[in-house]
Amino acid sequence: MEANFESLIQQADELKKNLEAVNNQSKKVGYNMVGIKECAETLQKCINKVGNNRLAALANRDKRKVYAEMEDAIEQLLELID
Repeated sequence: MEANFESLIQQADELKKNLEAVNNQSKKVGYNMVGIKECAETLQKCINKVGNNRLAALANRDKRKVYAEMEDAIEQLLELID
C-alpha cells in the first residue's frame, strides 16, 4: 500500500512538472503571436508606402529605410517562428 502511495506521489510530481512545461510553452506561443502580428503590421505598412502610387516618388534614401524596416521585421518573424 505504501508503494502505491509513493507511486502516486511520483506520478503527481511528474504531472505537475509537465503541466508547468505546458503552461510555459503556451505563454511563449502567446508572446510569439503578438510579435508575429506586430511584424506583419510593419510589413503591411512598408509595402503600402512603397506600393502607393501617390508616394511613387520616394527618394532612394527613403526606399532604403523602408526596405531596412521590412528586413528587420522579416528577421524578427523568423526568430519568432523558430
